[in-house]
Amino acid sequence: MRKLKILIMNWRCPKHPLAGGAEKATYEIARRWVSWGHDVELIAGGFPGGQEHDDIDGIKITRLGGKYSVYFHSILIYCLKLRGKYDVIIDEVNTIPFFTPLYVRAAHVAFIHQLAANVLYEELPIGPAKILGFLEPHVLSLYRNVPIFTSQSTKEDLMRLGINAKNLHVVNYGVDHKIYTCGTVKSSNPHIFYLGRLKRFKGVHLLIRAMAKVISEIPDATLTIVGNGDSDYEKELKQLVTNLKLNEHVLFMSLGLHDSLMSKVKIMQEAWVLVFPSSREGFGLVVVEANACGTPTIATNVPGLQETVRNNVTGMLVPRDVDALANSIKSMLKDNEFREKLSKQAFEWSMQFDWDKTAEKMLKVLVAVVD
Repeated sequence: MRKLKILIMNWRCPKHPLAGGAEKATYEIARRWVSWGHDVELIAGGFPGGQEHDDIDGIKITRLGGKYSVYFHSILIYCLKLRGKYDVIIDEVNTIPFFTPLYVRAAHVAFIHQLAANVLYEELPIGPAKILGFLEPHVLSLYRNVPIFTSQSTKEDLMRLGINAKNLHVVNYGVDHKIYTCGTVKSSNPHIFYLGRLKRFKGVHLLIRAMAKVISEIPDATLTIVGNGDSDYEKELKQLVTNLKLNEHVLFMSLGLHDSLMSKVKIMQEAWVLVFPSSREGFGLVVVEANACGTPTIATNVPGLQETVRNNVTGMLVPRDVDALANSIKSMLKDNEFREKLSKQAFEWSMQFDWDKTAEKMLKVLVAVVD
C-alpha cells in the first residue's frame, strides 16, 4: 500500500484537557497510521500550557488559536502555507466543521463524529440554539459530495439530511484489548461509575439525582464521576451532591486522556456498572471499553448508545429520566445473577471492536480517494 501524507484538522488534540472520545479515536487511528509508515500531521486548537508544536507517538501536532479561533487559523495557514503538501486532508466535524469543501482542492474526506442536533438546546440559550440548529443541515450540505467516515447512527442522521449513502463509510471506534481487560475482582460494595466530559447534555445531574433514590434502598452504594469539562456545570454537580447529602457516596475524579490511564482501567474493572445518561452520542467509546473490562452499562436509549449497548444483553437501555435510571440501577445492583450474565456477554461483545481494524478500513478509503 502506498505511503500517504495525511493532514488532520480537529478542534482539539489528544492532549487537550477537555479531550473526549473523538480525540481519543483520532489518536488511536493516527498513531497506527504512523506505525505503518505514513506521515500524519494534526492541526488543532491550543490550550493553556500547550506548546505550539508537539509530537505524540509520531503524530506531528500544530496548535493554533483557541476553542473557536482554531477554525479561522487552520483555514488561513492551510491556504497560505500548507496547500499542496499533503495527499489527503481529513476534516473532523465534532459539531463545527472546517469547511474544507470550500477551499481544499486536494483529496479530502470528512470524519463526522456526531451532529449537534438536540445537544444545542441543553448547552446554549434558546436563541443561539435555534439559529445553529437551523444552520447545521445547510452547513453539512457542503459535504454531500465528500467521502464521510461516521457511526451508524450519525449515518442515518446524515441520510435524513440528504447526504448520499454511497459517500458514507461506517466506522466503529475500537478497544485496545491489551489495556482494557477484565480484573480479578469487583469492589466489595456496589460501585457505579460515570466516565466522560462534564457537559449538561451528558446528563450527570440526572445520575446524581437517581443516586439519591438508589441510596435509600442500597445504602452502601457509591458513585465515581470521572471526567472534566464545563467548570460551571461541575460546580453545579458538586453543589447538587451536597444538597442531596451524598458527599459520602459520590466521588469526583479529574483524569485526562493521557493521565492515569491505569486508574481509569482499574475503576472500569472494579465497578459493578457504568451509567451513561447522555442525550446523544456519536458512538459511546467508554461503553465498549468498560465492556472489555467485564462491566455492563446502563445507558439512555438515544442515538449512538443504541449502537454500543445491546439491551438486556450487554446492559440496559432506559428512558432519560431520574426514575428510570434509579430503577434500572437498583435492579442491576440487586440481581447478581443478571449482572454477572451481562458482564460476561458485555466482554464477548467488546471483542469485535478493534482499533487496528478501524484504522485499516479508513486507510483503504483514503488510498482510494487519493487514487
